[in-house]
Amino acid sequence: MSESALEALRINARPGTLFVAEDSPPPRIRYFEYDEDVLEAGEVEDPEELRCYAETERPTWVDIQGFGDEACLREVGEVFGIHSLALADAVNVPQRAKAQRYPDHLLIVIHAPHESFGQGERLPQVAILLARDYIVTFQEHRYGFFDDVRERLANPQGLLRRSGPAYLAYALVDALIDQYYPLMAELAEELDAIEEEIFERASPELVARLHELQRRTTQLLRIHRPQVDALHQLARIDSPLVPEPIRIYFGDVEDHARQILGSLEAARASATDAMGAILALLGHRQNEVMKVLTLVGTIFIPLTFVVGIYGMNFDYMPELRHRLGYPVVMGAMAVLAVVMVVWFRVRGWLGGPSGR
Repeated sequence: MSESALEALRINARPGTLFVAEDSPPPRIRYFEYDEDVLEAGEVEDPEELRCYAETERPTWVDIQGFGDEACLREVGEVFGIHSLALADAVNVPQRAKAQRYPDHLLIVIHAPHESFGQGERLPQVAILLARDYIVTFQEHRYGFFDDVRERLANPQGLLRRSGPAYLAYALVDALIDQYYPLMAELAEELDAIEEEIFERASPELVARLHELQRRTTQLLRIHRPQVDALHQLARIDSPLVPEPIRIYFGDVEDHARQILGSLEAARASATDAMGAILALLGHRQNEVMKVLTLVGTIFIPLTFVVGIYGMNFDYMPELRHRLGYPVVMGAMAVLAVVMVVWFRVRGWLGGPSGR
């Protein structure tokens, strides 16, 4: 089912209704239960097998990749006591980035780029549901955003193993925000290449490339601004789910997100300036062409006038019978054309010194 069809179904739908895209794969459910000494990891097919991890006292991370089975998702929600609205926000994509509190949970929705990001593409959405003893993450597809976090979790000496779910939530959010740095480098490199080509070959194709860059930057800004607000809220939230020491880490992620926001705004401003420069150069070149054509036409106006006079063929025009009439007229026309070209150059209309 296309996104437009899903949007049509959402109109007047009951709150908590799940809308799953047809191309979303079946859920892959993995779990990680850990402390300083033990890491238990595995994969389950029946969400009922997770009930023991919903009641454990050791920190647990349940990662769900794929939304292709609504019944399975609802059973996960029942096992972990997830509010129906929170489950809908986690599954129904796209959602606005947010940090929303529920009685026993904190829902964090973040968007992150996966590999490249082109025209018409939607940034993947990841939802992180934070509870007192566990975290449940929801990903529409298997993106691999958290591979580095899993490797860090496997290190028994790492801080992740000695910390609770709130610190793990920070690590996951930080991994998502870090996905923007390669994309920002790609945008900056593309913008630099366009700026180098502007004065070499300003062309409509270059305008199209720059327009696409502007659209991508604007779309990223529209998505990323709410994320900065959500991270600002997390860094200052008054909730037992996010202890004061962990809020400092969320403040650091907020700083990274603001840096990315500043880079996006600078890229959009640079793209706007570059677009203005391209259009100005194209306009200048068009004006130069029109000026040359106008000057050529101006030179031929008096020559056409002379030709018109001697093309009337009156019997009593004395010049028509003169033996040297033809070379004299042609010479006079050539001298007139040269004089006009010299005058145009003196005025600065055809190269030479600037006109007054």
